[in-house]
Amino acid sequence: MHKTKRMRRSGLSLLELTMVITIMGIVAAIGSARFGRSAFANIGAHGDAQKVSLSMLRTKREAIKTGDNHYLLFNAANPTPATQYSVMRRGAGGNTLVEGPFLFSQDVQVIASVSEMDFNFEGEAAGSYQVNFNGTGRNWQLTVVPVTGAVIVTDVTP
Repeated sequence: MHKTKRMRRSGLSLLELTMVITIMGIVAAIGSARFGRSAFANIGAHGDAQKVSLSMLRTKREAIKTGDNHYLLFNAANPTPATQYSVMRRGAGGNTLVEGPFLFSQDVQVIASVSEMDFNFEGEAAGSYQVNFNGTGRNWQLTVVPVTGAVIVTDVTP
């Protein structure tokens, strides 16, 4: 009697793997066509708002740590949209760049109430500041409370 061994196959063949990757590509193409740039702009608006709020908190901490006033410098103020911002330090020797410049997402319109948002050596905000981040479908607003320097990010989509 002649015995034959059957080999068990484990894993995927090259053809099966190619088919899976092709199907995933088709699904990704359909998804990006369905949601388009607007979904990515909305995500970008929220991400930019979070990034600026974290920079403000770092600016506040640096002002407390160093004893020098620090501020966020936007390259434009209301009504002109800003395209970038930097973290600056006001020292005895003048203003120096601490971090940046940081660019905003291309699909997001950023409107700052003022071009310089100051925090003093006690971490207090010198005024009430507001920054609006407008995506194609969602809008976010960053508000800085005067004196306390608290930073609040809220969804203000109508």
